[in-house]
Amino acid sequence: MQDTITIQILGQEYKVKAKGNEEHVQSLSRYVNEKVLDIQQKGSAVSTMELATMVMLNLADDVAQARSELRSYKESVSRKVDQLIDDIDNGMK
Repeated sequence: MQDTITIQILGQEYKVKAKGNEEHVQSLSRYVNEKVLDIQQKGSAVSTMELATMVMLNLADDVAQARSELRSYKESVSRKVDQLIDDIDNGMK
């Protein structure tokens, strides 16, 4: 079931339909607003559209970095598991 949750972004109020935890949706809204403030303070965007575009690029960069870190972590864990399996196999011989 989807609930209607009221959030604020860029000073505008939005009603969004979302599944699950309202606090999670509100925390996402706060995160977006933090990105907006960060870009506004840098003064790198003039119009609302430019500001929204810069925020989207920053969020996309955050996602790309997180994906890269996750991929690296998975590869590291996989190598360690393979090494442990080899160690166990060699110890049983």
